[in-house]
Amino acid sequence: MSLDASVFDREFKTLSDRGEIAVVESAMGVGKVHHNWLEMKDFAFGLLACQVDDVAFVNARTTSSTVWKEGVPGDFITITRVGAGGGTVTLADGAMDISAGDAYASSTAQGFECLTPLYQDISLIAVPRPRLRRLGLPERLLQPNGDFAPPDSAADVLFDFFHSFAHRMRGGPALSEKALASVNDSLINMAAATLEENAPAAAPGFHAAAKAFIDDHLRDPELSPATVAAALHVSKRTLYRSFADKGQTVASYIRTGRLRAVKRELDVAGAAANIREVAVRWGFPNSSYFSKLFRQEFGFTPSEYTRNR
Repeated sequence: MSLDASVFDREFKTLSDRGEIAVVESAMGVGKVHHNWLEMKDFAFGLLACQVDDVAFVNARTTSSTVWKEGVPGDFITITRVGAGGGTVTLADGAMDISAGDAYASSTAQGFECLTPLYQDISLIAVPRPRLRRLGLPERLLQPNGDFAPPDSAADVLFDFFHSFAHRMRGGPALSEKALASVNDSLINMAAATLEENAPAAAPGFHAAAKAFIDDHLRDPELSPATVAAALHVSKRTLYRSFADKGQTVASYIRTGRLRAVKRELDVAGAAANIREVAVRWGFPNSSYFSKLFRQEFGFTPSEYTRNR
C-alpha cells in the first residue's frame, strides 16, 4: 500500500463565508464539526492540517467561540496540546479548564465540546489505536479520557515535530514513500511515549488536601487549577479527577469559596459595604459578572442582599 501526505493551510483572518467554512470543517478531520462561528462578530480563524497516511495533525487558531464534535465511531486516540490561550473542554468525565502548555489524550469515540473565551492556539493529533496496541501499550493507556501529559514531556516533542513537518510540506518538495513511512512510524512511536507518561492516580486524602490549599489561598489572584496542581505536585488531570469523583469541578469550588467569602464580608459590613471593593478583593473584578454569579449562588444580587440586611 502506498503512503501519502497532504496539507491544508489557512492564514489567521476573518472567517464568515459559508462556503469557506465548509472547506475548513472538512479539513479539521473525521466527524461532523458543530460551532457558533456564524454567530460571532469579527470571528477569526486560522488552520494548518496535515495527514501522513493514518496519522492526522490539526493546528487551529481561533478567537472566542464554541466548537463541539459528536463521538466518531473508529479506533482513534486524540492527543491535544494548547499552544496559547485557554478555555474549557468537556469530555465524558465532565468539564476541565485548559491553558497554555497543557497536553491531554482522549478518544475520538467520546466527542468533546471546547469553549474558547478569548483567543486560543490548539493542536490535535489523531492516532489509530491498533497501531499503538501493536507496540505493546497496556489497554488502560489505550482508553484515555482527558489524561494529562506532564510538562516538558514526549507530547511537546511530538507536536513540535509534526508542526514543523506540516510547515515544510506546505511548499517543500514531495518526500519519497520511504521517507513518509519513517515519519509515520516516528509519529506513532512518539504518541506511544506520550501516553506512557500519564501521571499516577492521586494518593488517599489528596482531595481534602487540595480543598484545604484552595481554602487557604482564596484571596490569591493567581489561584487556579494550574497553581493548585503545581503546589501539590500532581498533574491537573489528577486534580480534576479528585473533584469530579465528588461531583465538583476545581473552578466551581474556587468560585463558590470566594462567593461565600464575599457574603461573609457583606454580613459584617451590612448596608455600609462597598460591594465592588469587596468583590475585587476576592477575585471578581467584573461587577456585572460577579453580580450574576452571586445571584446564581444565593438567589439574589449583592445589592439586594445588603439592602435587606
